[in-house]
Amino acid sequence: MGTLIPRLKEYEKSLLSEFSQEILGNKTPIIAIGGFSGTGKDTVASIVQKYFETRHHLSLKLIHAGEFVRKIAVKSGWDEKNMDEFMEHIKNTQDNEFAEKVDLEIEKHALKTALLEGGIFVGRMAPFTIGTHGTTIWLEVAAQVIAQRIANDPTRSEYHMNEEELIKKIQSRDQTDGDRLERIYHVSFRDKKYFDLTLRNESYSLVELEGMIIKLLEEKFSTNNSED
Repeated sequence: MGTLIPRLKEYEKSLLSEFSQEILGNKTPIIAIGGFSGTGKDTVASIVQKYFETRHHLSLKLIHAGEFVRKIAVKSGWDEKNMDEFMEHIKNTQDNEFAEKVDLEIEKHALKTALLEGGIFVGRMAPFTIGTHGTTIWLEVAAQVIAQRIANDPTRSEYHMNEEELIKKIQSRDQTDGDRLERIYHVSFRDKKYFDLTLRNESYSLVELEGMIIKLLEEKFSTNNSED
């Protein structure tokens, strides 16, 4: 099946044709961790990275969508020091065609890197982009829980913000982002049947979360991919 994003199918086909030997030769695991902001993607990525280091003696590269944004920004003529301005431009531009092109380019970079190099890919669209090429994990967290975390985080601009206002802001943001991404990529965030694991992250302690992630990875990699 490959990627779950219809608009990437032709690009995927070209990659599989042009780099067939390199892709077949790449034995590095591919892990994709997705979910909206505040769902704990980085926490899960750290668990995955630690698992491969301790169990398989593999140091997997951790790759965030933002790394591809920088490449695209520079390619579009922006200074790498002005990434915040570039992101604001994408967010507020009336040029929908350009914004969609940037979004698609991000996922193209991710797919190509995954197929040729492997690694741990972190981003909202990562499990959709990687699809059946790798192991996919999707995270969800109630808006109320995210609001509580943000309101108690002194590093956030919303620190001590009213919780009800934060919940509304988070729900509105996720709805807007979800609608935009579904329109661009022709996917549904409600359709998660092809993911290897879907978790309501707030329902588990860190120890329980780690246990479920490791269980999945053991099922996927303990026999065929172990280097022990």
